[in-house]
Amino acid sequence: MATRIQDKTPEERKAIAARSVATRLANIAKRKAEDAVYEQQAKELRYGIQALKAELESFKKEIQFAKAAKKLTTNALLKESEIVVHAIPVENSCGVYFLVHKKKIVYVGQSTNVFSRIFTHTQSKTFDSYVFMPCEKEMLNKLESLYIHFLLPPLNGNLHNGYKIAPLPLNVLLK
Repeated sequence: MATRIQDKTPEERKAIAARSVATRLANIAKRKAEDAVYEQQAKELRYGIQALKAELESFKKEIQFAKAAKKLTTNALLKESEIVVHAIPVENSCGVYFLVHKKKIVYVGQSTNVFSRIFTHTQSKTFDSYVFMPCEKEMLNKLESLYIHFLLPPLNGNLHNGYKIAPLPLNVLLK
């Protein structure tokens, strides 16, 4: 049998009203929290959509440039990321370099500034390409010597016994 509100004492009515107000306030707070979560998710989705649209435009531009490059050169252009991944920092131009002529290594050298050193060889050595292997300054003599003794490049000097001139003799390297 249900009791009517009119049959309650004033204190009981106040308690019932207070519980009702507290329940409504809790529900409102819960909905506000849920709305905040949904708004954050919507914001993230909008940002994701914008990023995807920008990426799509970038891909469209790459395709357009690739088509133009193929028409001009019969080759495709490399993507920026494909070029950049092979970039060598300028401050890391310390290393061992190999001068190549007709697909043969003709000289092995070392420098803390490989690019300027290779340029100086254009006056005195015949080569059509080069390869550069970055390494720490402390390792230059060892690495260069290993390659000179291993490859025996013709433009590196010879000792009277037929061995190549290198910063470190072979017997020191093999210890």
